[in-house]
Amino acid sequence: MERQAKVISIINWKGGVGKTTVTHHLATGLQHLSSDELELFGLEQSQPKVLLVDADAQCNLSISCLTPERFEQLAYQETPPIGTLKDLIEHYLKNEYPQVDVNDFILKACVRSKNEKVYEHIDLLPAHAELIHTDMDIAVYSRPHFKDHLFGSDIYKFQMLHHILNTVKHEYDFIFIDCPPNLNYITQNALYASDYYLIPAIPDRLSSYGISAIKNKVDELNERFQSSSKEYSDTKLIGIVLNFIREYGNHPKQTQENMINTLKRTLSSDMIFNSYLPYGDAITRASMLSYPVFAVENHQGKQSECVKKMTLEFLNRIGGGIVV
Repeated sequence: MERQAKVISIINWKGGVGKTTVTHHLATGLQHLSSDELELFGLEQSQPKVLLVDADAQCNLSISCLTPERFEQLAYQETPPIGTLKDLIEHYLKNEYPQVDVNDFILKACVRSKNEKVYEHIDLLPAHAELIHTDMDIAVYSRPHFKDHLFGSDIYKFQMLHHILNTVKHEYDFIFIDCPPNLNYITQNALYASDYYLIPAIPDRLSSYGISAIKNKVDELNERFQSSSKEYSDTKLIGIVLNFIREYGNHPKQTQENMINTLKRTLSSDMIFNSYLPYGDAITRASMLSYPVFAVENHQGKQSECVKKMTLEFLNRIGGGIVV
């Protein structure tokens, strides 16, 4: 059965807000929903097929999925090393339709689940530390005799990830892109390729300013991409997932509750997910082992239950619910 993936970028220009945690746990959370829960959202397969794309040179998502040692071995020690997103972008920068098979760069069923087992329905397109140089490579490169127009004549510089993912979208239900904490070429490629974007955030004083700036910039990019490419459809905001919430009596502590209410007044209450990820050591312990939280606590555990609620709300928001 052919699928048609929904592509979601996980973005925030601020580091340390849990982008990788949210990306990793949305993918794995989908694997822990019941068949009845999945059926509510038209997902008739027993488990959705997911592709994780690590677009950040810090490689945190790749490490979270594989372990640091395994990633180091695959990406830097083996001869030849595995192909990564960096290599694919190099191919697609020079040629819109290069003679490469994107599947050769995807690690199949590699994401660790528990007790050295893996999720059979999650694949990974890994990052590479040298992605840090890729934005500069894109900026200075000029494709010979290119005629289209965006910011001059470089629309192709924003379409590379779109073309890469189009070759495999029919194999997946969801593609999640873990973006770097900036709005350079790679992040703009991710937004061009995406149907939706999601913003993880911490409820602090700076968040409302940063989130407003992100939304305004994405709206601006939507206009520019739309005016320059007939095939482009706007990338829509799913919402904001709050992370590192400290609770008292199953509710956010008063200081964070006040900040959350301020965010809702400033940004619009529809933007903020009702579910959130609470502060706790289960996700931290799991991350140190390169597992999702489900590996270190059962499904009734506090953080596991919150991940499940976040995943269900995510599905509701893109499945005819709230998209802002």
